[in-house]
Amino acid sequence: MTLNIKKITALILALIIITFSFSGCSLADKIYYMVFPDEVTEPATESTTETTTQATTETTAQVTTETTTQITTVPATKPTTVATTNKDTAEEIEEKKLWAKQDVNIREKPTTNSKKLGTLHEGNGVVATAKTSDGWYKVIFEEGEAYIYYTYLTEKEPAKTVFASAEIIDPDTDLWFLVVVNKNKQIPADYVPKLVEVASSGKYLDYRVAPHYNEMYAAAKKDGVTLTPYSGYRSYARQQRNYNDLTETYMSRYNLSRAEAAQKAATVILPPGTSEHNLGLAMDVCNTNSSFANQKEYKWLMQHAHEYGFILRYTAEKQSITGIIPEPWHWRYVGVEHAKAIKDSGLCLEEYVDMLGL
Repeated sequence: MTLNIKKITALILALIIITFSFSGCSLADKIYYMVFPDEVTEPATESTTETTTQATTETTAQVTTETTTQITTVPATKPTTVATTNKDTAEEIEEKKLWAKQDVNIREKPTTNSKKLGTLHEGNGVVATAKTSDGWYKVIFEEGEAYIYYTYLTEKEPAKTVFASAEIIDPDTDLWFLVVVNKNKQIPADYVPKLVEVASSGKYLDYRVAPHYNEMYAAAKKDGVTLTPYSGYRSYARQQRNYNDLTETYMSRYNLSRAEAAQKAATVILPPGTSEHNLGLAMDVCNTNSSFANQKEYKWLMQHAHEYGFILRYTAEKQSITGIIPEPWHWRYVGVEHAKAIKDSGLCLEEYVDMLGL
């Protein structure tokens, strides 16, 4: 009886091998399919489940990162072929203007794996002409067509920069430390300085300024004063968000029109491109509270900051020139020589630069 079972078993195995001898499957696959017939499927295609995350890091303003997760369920031992789904077909819509809620990549095709053609900066607008079933807007870009994912676009127009007529300047000059940005002069939206962390704080300044702040920080420490870095470099996008948020606040708090609220907000938080924080040349020290003027840190800065190249940028006496409310916490680097001259003269930076004929 035992012998017969062995013979029958051997015969069955032989038949299995003969059955699949002309197929392209490996022996392991043949046995797997015989044991688990329910698991046999067609070659897998790219899953339509796709999660995309895009964000602006503060230390690399205007840089958008992407993470794409694609899920395909197939047995690990089975050979698979992944095909790319064609997502180029988009249903035409009536042309409408959309605005970027944050910096977002502009793609050649409606997928995060396609070529990046550019960046739509936060607050900037674009015209959409079609939309795919999975959420990509076809937009007009440089007289051609491109795609932006819907999550990062809004139909709500953001607050306008009230200094739209300001001159666009190049901040990378030999006298970079004396560059003035204000309602008349602003830097390009894509300008990003080389940054270095200061005082192990997670806050950053232009690499040429950071060593001077660290030196000043150490000197103050010896005197029992901690010049805690509160807000240094800010990206263009971060400045836009801060400015837009304050504009919205003023609209609701004071029942102002958008234009009125934007104008008022610009005296407290400068529109993007017109702030020294976008240059990486200024640090808000300890906090942004008007009571800072009564603290020992402020008094130390008033006595010693110029020795390290920093000036108090916005004062009540010069508000009519700077257009900014007094900010005892805001300290700007201009270099030791010029910081001493500005302190002795009582001039603000605008007046000092004009005096030099720059």
